[in-house]
Amino acid sequence: MNGVGSGTCLVYPRSLLAPLIAIGAMAALWGMAGGLRPWAGSVLLIAGLASWTLLEYLLHRFVLHGRGPFQRWHEEHHRRPEVPMRTPLVFSLMLLLVMVLLPGLLIGDIATGAAFSGGLILGHLLQEVVHHRLHQSVPQAGGWLAQRQRQHLRHHNEDETLAFGTLTGVWDRVFGTDRRHPG
Repeated sequence: MNGVGSGTCLVYPRSLLAPLIAIGAMAALWGMAGGLRPWAGSVLLIAGLASWTLLEYLLHRFVLHGRGPFQRWHEEHHRRPEVPMRTPLVFSLMLLLVMVLLPGLLIGDIATGAAFSGGLILGHLLQEVVHHRLHQSVPQAGGWLAQRQRQHLRHHNEDETLAFGTLTGVWDRVFGTDRRHPG
């Protein structure tokens, strides 16, 4: 992303360090807080992961394609998708802080919030890895990654007002931004 100094950015794969550390911290917090059965924590982790897919869709659609410096940085990614993503450090840290702190504060229970936050952060980590692969690899025909790549390349090359989801197309179908399922 041109215009963003290299000292203030994390370049893929180093951009994965912050979410990896945060997942470790959430796992430790979940374990130390106790009081949450493993099955309940697993359900909350999956709920956090599913919630990330919605958050990722909303951030991509309304922030990266509509707000201030984020839109300019994202436009550079659309112009040069083969260049490794540069994530502004301040944006990464703010996003992680919100994902780590907000669920625990809203829920009022550290272990429950940590399990849910762990899922959110895991979703963020998976989204970064998958997004990188969508631009760097040629998936086998017919697989999940190939289907996600087709949608993502449509977003980049045909119509950037469609196909905002990286990990899933569910929210594109729900909100009418899937070419195959207009809303």
